[in-house]
Amino acid sequence: MPAPSRLSRTASAIATVAAALAFMALSAASYAPLWERAFRSDASPVSWLSSALLLTLAGMSLRLMADGGLPRALGTWVAAAMFLLALDEQFMWHELWKYRCHEWTALCRFDTMRELPMLAVAGVGTLTIAILHRTMGAGLSRTLLWAGLAVGLWAITVDQVAMPWPIAELEEGFEVLAEALVLAAFISLPPWHA
Repeated sequence: MPAPSRLSRTASAIATVAAALAFMALSAASYAPLWERAFRSDASPVSWLSSALLLTLAGMSLRLMADGGLPRALGTWVAAAMFLLALDEQFMWHELWKYRCHEWTALCRFDTMRELPMLAVAGVGTLTIAILHRTMGAGLSRTLLWAGLAVGLWAITVDQVAMPWPIAELEEGFEVLAEALVLAAFISLPPWHA
């Protein structure tokens, strides 16, 4: 079977991002006039899509590792991290920490301690993207990877800093866009065993 062309990989990457955007638009339309309900963190269609994309990223990382596209340690790390983030998205562990950690430690009187899981995602995510950048040789893949990081950091900023309406309501949508961009980066990678 011939390897997919650069054009087909690019089209697949664009289609991935477009599908995520279309899903969010359809979700918002289905909840109209209260469109923001589609973007809530709990039991919303956009939250579900976020979990699905994270789980897909975990599987794609394992596939890339198996095909030789990611080093074993990096592929394992990315797969495990994406799986844990998918679980967190579904079971809201970081929200549990944020609102209940004061019961476990007095350090949670400090905002930084309550926000530690999200700050860790930003820091570890940035480091992981930098390592992935070195691994990915394709320009489009690298561009999509960094775009995903930028949108992901924006989503964390929206979560951490009071934002005006409607930006604050779209935090989950920004997360989904970031995840779709990283998935598109993986999809756009050239084959290793042509």
